[in-house]
Amino acid sequence: MRTLLLFSLLVIGAADSFGQESVPTAPRPAQPARRAQPANTRSGMAITVTDSRGGTLSGIQVQVSGATDRRGETNSSGQVNFPGLQAGTYRLRFSGDDVITFEREVTLRPGLVADIDITLNPAPASAGATPAPTPTPTPTPEAPAPAPAMGPPGEPQTLSVPDLLEQNFVGTQPRRETVLACSGNTRTTMIQLNTPLPDRLYETADASYYVIGGEGAVRISGRETKLGTNAFVSVPRGTAHAFVRSGRRPLILLAVLSGEPCEQAK
Repeated sequence: MRTLLLFSLLVIGAADSFGQESVPTAPRPAQPARRAQPANTRSGMAITVTDSRGGTLSGIQVQVSGATDRRGETNSSGQVNFPGLQAGTYRLRFSGDDVITFEREVTLRPGLVADIDITLNPAPASAGATPAPTPTPTPTPEAPAPAPAMGPPGEPQTLSVPDLLEQNFVGTQPRRETVLACSGNTRTTMIQLNTPLPDRLYETADASYYVIGGEGAVRISGRETKLGTNAFVSVPRGTAHAFVRSGRRPLILLAVLSGEPCEQAK
C-alpha cells in the first residue's frame, strides 16, 4: 500500500512538470549605431611678412581670395593668421603704402596649417617728384649737435616671463614675436623659433639676445656659434645676423633693440 502511494505521487509530479509552459524571453532592443565623427578638414594660414633685411613689417594689408575670402593686417610682429579655411587654392595679395604690392598663390591641404613667409620690397620714389632743396645750414661754431630721434615714453611694467610664454606659446607656428616693452629708443621682445630666423641687420640700432629656453645657433658674419639656455649674444649695429633652432623644443630668445625709436609706446 505504501509503495502504491509513493508511485502515485511521482506520477502526479511528473504530469505537473510537463504541463508548465516556458515563458519566452523578450529580445533586447537593438542599440543605435554611433555616427562616425567627421574628420577635421578645415585648414589655415600662419603668415609672417618681413622686409629685405629680415625686419618684420606691421600694418601690411593681406587679402585672401579663394574658397573662403578673408582680409587682415599684420601685427607689430609682422604676423597675421587665418584659421578655419576650406582646403583649396588661394590667391594672396600683400599691399602697403611703403612696399611694392605682391601676389602669391597658395594651395591648402585639408586639416593642415600652412606656414607662409613673405618678403616685400620697398616702394620706389615717385619718378616725377622733385626733391625739395636741402637748406644750407649756417655754420655756428657753438651750435649743439642735433638730438637723435626719440620715440614716445612707455609705462613701467613688471612681467612674469613663464606666464607670458604660456599665454603666447608658439605651438606649431614657424615663429612668433611678442612685444614686452617699448619706450623711447628701446624695444624688448620675446622671439620663439621653430624655423630659422632670416638674416636681420639694423643700421642704427644695437641688438642683444638672451636665450630663455631651447637650443640653437647664431650666425654672425658667416660664422655660426651654438647656443643653449642662458646664453647671451650682442650684435653691434650694421651687422647681419640670423638664428636657427636645434632639437625638438622651440628656441626662445629675449631680444632688446636699442637705438631706433619705438613705433608705439608700451
